Amino acid sequence: MSTTIPRKLSMPKRMPEDFGRFLSTEVVGAIVLLAATVIALVFANSPLHVAYEAFWETSVGIAIGDHGFSMPLVDLVNDALMALFFLVVGLEIKREILVGELSARRKAALPLLAAIGGMAVPALVYLALNYGGAGESGWGIPMATDIAFAVGVMALLGSRVPQGLKVFLVSLAIVDDIGAILIIAVAYTADLSVLWLAFAVLLLVALVLLNRLSVDHPAPYLIVGVLMWFCVLLSGVHSTIAGVMLAFAIPSTAKLDPLSFARQTREDCSEIESHHVRGEHVLENDRQQIVARRIRRAAHHTSAPLQRLEFALHPWTTFLVLPLFALANAGVRFVDASLTDLFATPIALGVTLGLLLGKPFGIVLATWLAERFHLVELPSGTGWRHIIGAGILGGIGFTMSIFISGLAFSDASQVNEAKAAIMIASVVAGYAGYLVLRSVCKDRAR
Repeated sequence: MSTTIPRKLSMPKRMPEDFGRFLSTEVVGAIVLLAATVIALVFANSPLHVAYEAFWETSVGIAIGDHGFSMPLVDLVNDALMALFFLVVGLEIKREILVGELSARRKAALPLLAAIGGMAVPALVYLALNYGGAGESGWGIPMATDIAFAVGVMALLGSRVPQGLKVFLVSLAIVDDIGAILIIAVAYTADLSVLWLAFAVLLLVALVLLNRLSVDHPAPYLIVGVLMWFCVLLSGVHSTIAGVMLAFAIPSTAKLDPLSFARQTREDCSEIESHHVRGEHVLENDRQQIVARRIRRAAHHTSAPLQRLEFALHPWTTFLVLPLFALANAGVRFVDASLTDLFATPIALGVTLGLLLGKPFGIVLATWLAERFHLVELPSGTGWRHIIGAGILGGIGFTMSIFISGLAFSDASQVNEAKAAIMIASVVAGYAGYLVLRSVCKDRAR
């Protein structure tokens, strides 16, 4: 007797221990990312800086006869590997919208409004210094928050930080990611090729059809996703957007719910026991092995493809893709530069003030207005000083800000000005946010 497998079932809610595992992965990932950043800075500011820069400009690719495709190593990281990172970001966003902190209007309102304030004010601060100038296109740089470093700094305070504040910061950073994705897709798109964009849309339709047909294995999605990435790359839209498009096509439902699995497994276990022969070698009993494999397949179908893919890819993006991104992009040369001259430039000043002043002011102001008009309530166990501390940590831009700086400017000197300002501002924001939260948490502990 077999149990009927339902066609589609809702993805179960993420358990608190999963959130803790997520945070711990981000914390360790922040340490690895920091180490990669330090290595890049050491190479860039040493006699090896010429070899370092030449290495990342080395072209790699494939060729078949007279036809081939190649790109510099730095572009391979930024356009191809970062698409994998954006796939994971998209999966996280989709999960949060379906069952997480962004699933209920009341729960989503606070991080949503705070993130909007935290994106709008830094952009305005930057534009106030760069509007009409050569650096005007960099307005998106100070809008992003680096979730790994922000969570990593907060983790230094351990359990003294209220859980509600951690959830608030993570949710805010996820909404920030949504904003950054929209900015990249809309504001930092080169000349469009309608033909290649049409091909990408057709492949997106194919992904949606795979979803509607309840295709459970990730391989078909990934194969079509790679083809879509190539079409998006040639369309003029930044290729990493293909990762997000793919993420939203991945099914978020499981073929088998846990209770049906439990009932079916009990029957299968009984069948294994009924075929047991004392003293018989395991290789002699094919029936038991067939039933055992059936249990394994059924267990596989109790989790949604979205969950399986996110859990499988998250360590790779955290411990490989992002460190490679830092190695390729964080090598800013400070040896020949003057900090006084650097911060005299509108670009560096706009990025710095946007991250250090615009971010916390925008987050706190939006939160205060929302609470003032009774649209939201502050997270449990948190006060305004907690929100200020989290707002300051929001000024840690790093990964997404560096990524956007490469899209905003074509001039290498402008990119370096922005990157230098991002790193300096992120360090200051991290340290200042830590000091504020440590003071608040110390008072709370008393």
